[in-house]
Amino acid sequence: MYLSPKPCRILVADDDPTVALLMQVALPAPDFATTVVATGDAALEIFGQQPFDLVLLDVEMPGRDGFEVCREIRRRSGRSVPVLLVTGRNDSEFHARADELAADHIAKPVDWGSLAALVQRLPQR
Repeated sequence: MYLSPKPCRILVADDDPTVALLMQVALPAPDFATTVVATGDAALEIFGQQPFDLVLLDVEMPGRDGFEVCREIRRRSGRSVPVLLVTGRNDSEFHARADELAADHIAKPVDWGSLAALVQRLPQR
């Protein structure tokens, strides 16, 4: 009997419901199991309740932004879980903060057709 590999468990935090839906469509089962939340606080709550292989964070969210959520994830789990920041920013301050948090990033608008391949190429830490 052939056993398929387990899906990559991904936590997506984005306050834009359209982007969140597109993330789910771009990262389909059975290869991916996405859990979507709309706030940074909700992301941290669910991150503490179940294991994830990857976290995708919108940088610009109300309340706790993606940087704050990433910082807390790093505090809790070190660098064991890859974090991918999703942003429209491309300034030196953003890059410095992302590097400080050991977070990869992708630019908005997201190339939805290549997102799954990008996620699969991320280093598993």
